Amino acid sequence: MSSIIKVDTIQDQNGNPIISKNSSGTGFLNPYASSTAPITYAVTVASKTAAHPYNGVGSSNGYFINSIESPIIEFKGNDTSKPYYYKFDQSDASNSGHPLLFYNNASKTTQFSTGVTTNGSPGSAGAYTMIAVDSDTPNILYYQCSAHANMGNHTFATSPTINTGVFLKMPAADGTSGQVIKTDGSGTLSFGAGVTFPTITGISPSVATNSQTAITITGTNFQSIPFVDAINSSTGAIITADSVSFTSATTVVATFTISVDGTYFIRLENNDGLSVRSGSALLTVSDDPVWQTASGSLGSFGATASFGTITLTATDSTGMALQSGSFPGGMTLNTGTGSSTLTGTETGSSDTTTYTFIIRATDAQGQSADRSFNITISHEATGGGQFN
Repeated sequence: MSSIIKVDTIQDQNGNPIISKNSSGTGFLNPYASSTAPITYAVTVASKTAAHPYNGVGSSNGYFINSIESPIIEFKGNDTSKPYYYKFDQSDASNSGHPLLFYNNASKTTQFSTGVTTNGSPGSAGAYTMIAVDSDTPNILYYQCSAHANMGNHTFATSPTINTGVFLKMPAADGTSGQVIKTDGSGTLSFGAGVTFPTITGISPSVATNSQTAITITGTNFQSIPFVDAINSSTGAIITADSVSFTSATTVVATFTISVDGTYFIRLENNDGLSVRSGSALLTVSDDPVWQTASGSLGSFGATASFGTITLTATDSTGMALQSGSFPGGMTLNTGTGSSTLTGTETGSSDTTTYTFIIRATDAQGQSADRSFNITISHEATGGGQFN
């Protein structure tokens, strides 16, 4: 069985060679082994052994390539503008009288000479045969002695493709950190900057009601005009913005009408298809607190009287606070979830007085609703008389 000489390769998942290493395995070859720096094989001639593919046929001598008896040789093909060059060094004296050439068949009826050059006389210093292998080179060639039969074997050409039939020419040097490999559309690869994705750094406001709300989105690398969606973090439901206004590469305004309460991721997609989704649910959709206690008078109390317990109720409220105005002396607001109370005993008044005040109910999302109330403290006359 014939040996195979092939340059070490990095392969894709299908076993196809992508780029070649040098013979020592310490680095990469120039992707296009040039005529001044070809891949070189040392050729010698010696008697055939049983390992020769044509032992007992034709000449009793055979070629040894890099000390291997007439191996099958793998050629790496490339494109017609930048071929691989392979040099068969015949300077060893044993090559005298045995010029190595290439043929389309083992019987040497048709010589292949495209891209083939020779120099000097075999067996003398500087003698060689060199072939430039490109996409037009036949997949199978036979290297044989032009003067004697069946001394060599054949070559087979492969190309640095990734199972697509497209020639990919790798960069000659490594890129820098963060760069990616790009193609020029003709198979030439180079290192360059990667694609630029948009980013989202924040939104304002972060809480919206079920009514139409304009949300300002800040980030980077926005394009005019992007697509913007809100994605429910629990159900995955997607709500597309009613409208989007492009302000700059760092700011867009998306107007949403979202009927379902919940938390939402924000997704933005540029016109080039590059997109980003916020890493967390930035938008909360929630109704404002709704007052259940009617506005207006909470009652009339006499001076120094107890207020008892006056209950104030607002749905979704997590707390209440005096927003403006003032309570009668001695009155305290006891805040709670859903409802709060007013308690205490009146102190400090000297005349009948109506106290008007606004209480704000706030929910867990910071949304609020205000309501105005009043309480009257009355002072009735003590004693009296009538004179005729």
